[in-house]
Amino acid sequence: MEKLKKIYNVASYVVLGLFVVFVILLVGVRIFGIQPYIVLSGSMEPEIHTGSLVYAKKVTPEEACNFKAGDDVTYIVDNSGTKVTHRIYEVVGPAYVKNQRGEYVLDENGNPKVAVDDNGYQIIMYTTYGINNENESTPTGYTLDGELGKGNLASSNIVGKPVFSIPLLGYIANFVQNPPGKYLTLMLCAVMLFTTFFTDNSEENEEGSEKKDESGAEPKESEATE
Repeated sequence: MEKLKKIYNVASYVVLGLFVVFVILLVGVRIFGIQPYIVLSGSMEPEIHTGSLVYAKKVTPEEACNFKAGDDVTYIVDNSGTKVTHRIYEVVGPAYVKNQRGEYVLDENGNPKVAVDDNGYQIIMYTTYGINNENESTPTGYTLDGELGKGNLASSNIVGKPVFSIPLLGYIANFVQNPPGKYLTLMLCAVMLFTTFFTDNSEENEEGSEKKDESGAEPKESEATE
C-alpha cells in the first residue's frame, strides 16, 4: 500500500509539472509579448506543421508597414477574427482611399490620398501565400492569397511575426480549450487537488498517531522504580 502511495505521489507531481509547463507555454509567454496560435492547416508545411502551436511576437503599427518579401506574418483574415500565418510574396505598396464609386480620393495636391490606420500610419498592401500551396499553372509557381500588384493583406491587419512553433502542441491546446476536453481537464485538476490534499492529511494523521503511541509506550522513571 505504501508503495502504491509513493507511485501515485510521483505520478501526481509529474502530471502537475507538465500542467504547469503547458500553462506557461499557453499563457505565460504572453507576458513577453508573444501570442500562441493553433495551426489548423498545412499551408506552411514543412516549416510549420498542422497541429502545431505557432508563437508570434506582437508587432507595432510601424513594424507592420516595414515587412519585406520572404517574411512570415500572422494576420487577421476577415471580420470573424480568423488568423492565418503565411509568407509575404510581394510588397505592393501604399493603399489609397476610394469613394463609394471606387474612385480614388485626391489630396490637396491632386494626388491619390494614402490610407492610414487608427494610429496614423500609412497602410501598406502585401500579397501573401502558403509555401505548401504550390501551383505549376501560375507564373509564380504558387496559389497566392491575392492578385499580383493588388495584394490581399493590409498592414493594419498584421498582428504578429512568427518566431518559433512547437509540433502537436496545438492539438492539445485545442482539446483543453473546447468541450469536452475543457471539462475533462477541469475535472482531472479537481480530482488531483482533492486526492493530494486527502493523502497529505492522512499521512500527517498517521504520523501523529505513531508519535503518540511511542510516547505512551515508555514509562516515566518515577513509575519504573516501583
